Amino acid sequence: MKISQIISNIQLSHQLYRRSWSIVLSSVSSQVNFVHRKYSNLVAANKVQTKAANTIQPNVIKLLLKELLRDREFRRKVKLHNIEGELLGKIFGKFRKRAMAKRDTDLNNTFINVRDGKDGLIAVWPFFLRYAINQYPLIGCISDLMQHSDFTSPVSWYEEARSIAPRKIVYHAGPTNSGKTYHALHKFFKAEKAIYCCPLRLLAHEIYRKSLTENVKCDLVTGEERLFIDPNGFNSQHVSCTVEMANINEHYDIGIIDEIQMIKDDNRGFAWTRALLGLCAYELHVCGDPSGIELVKSLAKLCGDEFEVQKYERLVPLSIQKHSLNGDLSKVANGDCVVAFSRKELFKQKYNIECNTKHKCAIIYGGLPSVTRARQADLFNDPNSGYNVLVASDAIGMGLNLNIKRIIFSSLMKFDGLEINKLTPSHARQVAGRAGRFSSDFNKGEITTLYDDDLPNLRKLLGVTIPVIRQAGLNLAWSDIELFSYYLPKASFTDILDLFSELVQVGNKFFICRNEEFKKVAVIVDSVDGLLLKEKYIFCLAPVDHRNPLMASALLTFATNVGKRSLITDAEVIRLVPYPFKVPDTEDQLHTLEAAYDVLDLYLWLSFRFPDYFVNYHKVRQLQKELEAVISKCLASNWDLKMISGSTKKNNQSDTVKSVSEIDENIIDTNKTEEA
Repeated sequence: MKISQIISNIQLSHQLYRRSWSIVLSSVSSQVNFVHRKYSNLVAANKVQTKAANTIQPNVIKLLLKELLRDREFRRKVKLHNIEGELLGKIFGKFRKRAMAKRDTDLNNTFINVRDGKDGLIAVWPFFLRYAINQYPLIGCISDLMQHSDFTSPVSWYEEARSIAPRKIVYHAGPTNSGKTYHALHKFFKAEKAIYCCPLRLLAHEIYRKSLTENVKCDLVTGEERLFIDPNGFNSQHVSCTVEMANINEHYDIGIIDEIQMIKDDNRGFAWTRALLGLCAYELHVCGDPSGIELVKSLAKLCGDEFEVQKYERLVPLSIQKHSLNGDLSKVANGDCVVAFSRKELFKQKYNIECNTKHKCAIIYGGLPSVTRARQADLFNDPNSGYNVLVASDAIGMGLNLNIKRIIFSSLMKFDGLEINKLTPSHARQVAGRAGRFSSDFNKGEITTLYDDDLPNLRKLLGVTIPVIRQAGLNLAWSDIELFSYYLPKASFTDILDLFSELVQVGNKFFICRNEEFKKVAVIVDSVDGLLLKEKYIFCLAPVDHRNPLMASALLTFATNVGKRSLITDAEVIRLVPYPFKVPDTEDQLHTLEAAYDVLDLYLWLSFRFPDYFVNYHKVRQLQKELEAVISKCLASNWDLKMISGSTKKNNQSDTVKSVSEIDENIIDTNKTEEA
C-alpha cells in the first residue's frame, strides 16, 4: 500500500474517532447537564423547605403569646414577680410588638421550637422577664424594696435603746403655764448626765442659760450653732438641743423631751418619735398636754419600758371675758397681747394701737430672727422699757416666757401653707394659755377677741376636748435612700422619694410625715451636676422655705458650689443678700432682710454638714449679728406713715385677709422647721 494511502486511511480513522468521541462527549454532557439541573432543583427545593422550617409568621407568634398569657405557669411566675394588672398589660403589649417584629434571633428560634413542639410555651418566660426588667427595673427588686419599706415596727430600729430596757418613761401632762417642764428640769439639773430636747432654738438657749445659772456645765447644740463649755470642744455631761439634734447613740441618766404633742406634726413629728423610741436614757421625761398620754403609753409598752403619768393643773386661773373689744383698739391695756396670723395684719395692728393710744408695741412673729424675738420679749417683759403691749403671731405659743395679762385674738383663721383654716382647739388653747403667768404681775389670765363675731367661736374652740393623739410621725432616713439607690442605681433622687411614698407600709400607731418642703427641695437639688445622692439628702434636711425666691436662689447656689467642689466664702454669701444691710423703709424691705437672715442661717447650718466647702462660719455669724441689729433697730423705730400704712391703708377697713395670694406674700411662717 502506498504511503499516501496509509496516511489517508489514518486521517480518515482519526476523523471517525473524533466524530464518535464528539458524539460520546455530547451525550455525556447532556447527561451531566440533566443531572446538574435535577440536583439544582433538589437543592432549591431543600432550601425552600429549610427556610420554611426556620421562619415563623407574625400571626403565629401572636397566637402563641395569646396562649402564653393564659398559661397557668406563666401566670404564677408573673404574680411571683409582682407583674400584675395594668403593669402586666403594659409590658405584655410592648413585648408582643417586639416579638412580632422578629428582631431577636434567639427569641424567634424559641417561638419556632414552641410551634414545632420541641419546647413548651413557658420557654418564652426568660425572654419576657428580661424585657420586663429592662423596661421597668423595679420589677427585679420589688420584693426587696417592699421589705425595706416596711415601717410597721420602728421600735426595732433602735437596738441600743432596747438593750437598756426597761427604761422608765414619765409623762408630765398639763396645760400651758402648769409647771410641767419646770418639774422635769429638776431631774435634768440633778442628773450626772442628761439631755434636754425641744422644738425651738429659743428654748434650747433658755435651758442652756438656766443650766449655767444652776452651775451645771451644759453644752448647746442646734442645727446652726454649737456652744461647748470645754474650751477644747469636748462634750459636757449635760446638753440642751433641738430635738432633731438629739444624740441617740449616747447613754444618759436622764432625758427630757419637751412639747411631746408635736409627735403628731405633719412635718416634724418624726423627730419626736425618733427621740422617744431611740434615746438611751434610763429615765425619760416627756412633757406636753394630756392628748399624747395614751399614744406614749402604748409606745412604751412596745418598747418594753415602764410608764407613769404625773398630771399638773394651771398655776394661775384662765377665763374668757364676756365681751370683745368690738373692734376698738383704744381698749387695749397694759399687758395685752393682740394675736394675728399674717405679717401685714400684725403691723397694721401695731400701727393702729400706737397711733390711737399711748402704748408702744413689741412685736413677735415666726419670720423674725430668733434673737430678735427674744429681745422683743425682753422689751415687753421689762416694765421700764415703755413697751407695755405685744402684737404677736402664734409664735408665742412655745419657746418664750411672756408676762401677758390678756390674749386678744384679732382673727380665728390662719393660713397653714396650703389653705385658710380655722384654728384647731389645741392650737387656740396653746396660744390662749399664754395669758397669765405664775410669779408675774398678772396672777390670772384673760382671753377675748377683737371682734364680737369671733367671741362665741372662741368659746366653742376652748370648750372642746383636745382630741387624743393616735399616731406618731415617721420619715425616710438616709439608710433607706441608700438601700433604694443600691437596687435602682439609675433612679433619680426624686424618683426614689416617689417610689418610697408608693411602697411604704406603716403600723396603725404611725404615719409618714408629708414634709412637703423636703420634696420641693429635692426637685431643686436633683438637677445639680456633681452632687452626690447623700449630699442631696442633706440639702433636703436644711431649714429652707423654697417659696422665698432669695432662699431658693441661695440654696441652688450653695448646692451648685458643692457639686463643683468649690469653696463658699462669706464673699459669695454677700453677693446673695442685700449687703450692706440698711434699716428698711417698707414692710417689703423688712421681709427681704428676714429672708437674708434665713440665708445666713442656712449657711451656718450647712457649715456643720459640709465644713470643707462652707469655710467662713464665724464671718457669716458676724454678718448675722449685724443683720439682727438692723432688724431690731427697725422694729424699735417710729415708722413713718408711708412705711407702715402703704400696705395697710387699703385693708384698714377689713379684718381678714381677702385672698390666698395675699396671705402667701405676707404669711408668717410659724411652722417652719428650725432645725434638722
